[in-house]
Amino acid sequence: MTVTRLQFTQELSALDETLLTMGGSVRAMLSQAIRAYEEGDVLIAEQVLGQDDEIDAIEQEIETTSERLLALQQPMARDLRRVSSANHVASELERVGDHCVQIAKNARKLVQVCYQPVPLIDVSPMARHAERMLHDSLTAFIHHDVPLVRQVCDDDDLVDDHYKRLREELFSMTRSPNVSIAAASYSLLIVVSLERIADHASNIAERVAYIETGELQRYAHNRHREQLRK
Repeated sequence: MTVTRLQFTQELSALDETLLTMGGSVRAMLSQAIRAYEEGDVLIAEQVLGQDDEIDAIEQEIETTSERLLALQQPMARDLRRVSSANHVASELERVGDHCVQIAKNARKLVQVCYQPVPLIDVSPMARHAERMLHDSLTAFIHHDVPLVRQVCDDDDLVDDHYKRLREELFSMTRSPNVSIAAASYSLLIVVSLERIADHASNIAERVAYIETGELQRYAHNRHREQLRK
């Protein structure tokens, strides 16, 4: 292995570590945002909002590193796909962070605007699946684990099932005079954010197949996903 190749390999490993750090921070944000909703804790919600700049800064660092590697190392084939995909993954994680912020904001509104500190619905199973998808998609990316991509896609179908069930549950609640439309609406926005987080995790996983095969495959669950939004 030449010195240049060794340096490139080391810098790729460092890029992976930065992605893992970013992923860990985003998963922590998700956990905190769900706690803010479940516990009606405005202070926790504020903490989530305060982490958004950190996520943006890490994304910028990854983008800068990726551009430098592309310019100086001029990677080919799989290496080229690997570096460009790191930038794509960072962008997906940044969007996940944005959805965590939205969950926290809606949790705060439920307390401050709707005086609803007790959650209307139980989102914890859906949140656990979304968090696991984030973990598994990054694991698949770092370890080039193509079979794990299918597991992430299967979990996306489970999240979609949770989304449909909770959406219908909230719609039914609006027929009750004891539940405000505003509280149900903010709760629904939290469910929508969780579904979108799962979508971004799926997008990360699908980059693994692209790196290994050169083809960006869109799995059947993506067609199902689009149906949910119609």
